[in-house]
Amino acid sequence: MIAKIKKILKSQFEIELFESALRNLEDEENKLRYNNFAYSIRELSRHFLHSLSPENSVKSCSWYKTITDDDKPTRAQRIKYAIQGGLSDELLTKNGFDIEELREVIKSTKNIIGSLSKYTHINEDIFDIPKSDVDLQSKEVLEIFAEFVETIDHYRQDLKSSLDGELDDHILNEIIWTSFNEVDILAPHHQIEYSELEDYEIEEINNEFITVSVNGNLNVTLEYGSKNERRDGDGLDLHESFPFTGIVKYKIGTEFPSKDYEVEDLNVDTGSWYGEEE
Repeated sequence: MIAKIKKILKSQFEIELFESALRNLEDEENKLRYNNFAYSIRELSRHFLHSLSPENSVKSCSWYKTITDDDKPTRAQRIKYAIQGGLSDELLTKNGFDIEELREVIKSTKNIIGSLSKYTHINEDIFDIPKSDVDLQSKEVLEIFAEFVETIDHYRQDLKSSLDGELDDHILNEIIWTSFNEVDILAPHHQIEYSELEDYEIEEINNEFITVSVNGNLNVTLEYGSKNERRDGDGLDLHESFPFTGIVKYKIGTEFPSKDYEVEDLNVDTGSWYGEEE
């Protein structure tokens, strides 16, 4: 369980906080060792959730509403952002996602985190508890933390998968007409015949964009020779295929895929043209 949680944590601070929490359990002379451990894990869950859902990002979402007096996002709103980013409930419903199930997940995840609090209140039942009880209850605390993280991750991945099917044709058609600078230097002229999209994946959903990584093959005709040479049959056409990778960022709006998008980091690997080995 300890190794599993360390893989989940996202920053050095979180790892150090987790390791410090565990060291509380080793201090058998301290009658508060279990309480200190449970409190530290609860704080770890708070930091972890905040790292997934920064305040300004949550508040900039179209679905955000002020609920607290200090205009801070609630725990439920942070969980909602950690799963769906800035996507509205209406857009998710339009794309076939079960929003009622998602609301139940947000509620249950909030309760999972809340259940850590019962271990932090100092009373006679959990003060100076026997070692066997420390072992049992600390394991339960770690399982609760892991369940909280895994629940968010599971539904975030489920949401990404539900949107994947909307992307294929759109990305393919847009990439075909994108300029590839790496190909320009290979010949005086070239024609992009077609591209083959091999794979794509939604990498991130935040308050502004849905970021999709893509890879495939670009099929081009490299044209050599002047106009006169080509007219006289002395030109040369070479048909080549090069792998490409790229990023497409869709602006979050009222529909998906959005017509408002950016193509970034689009690179064609022309190494094979120069005889470079993979």
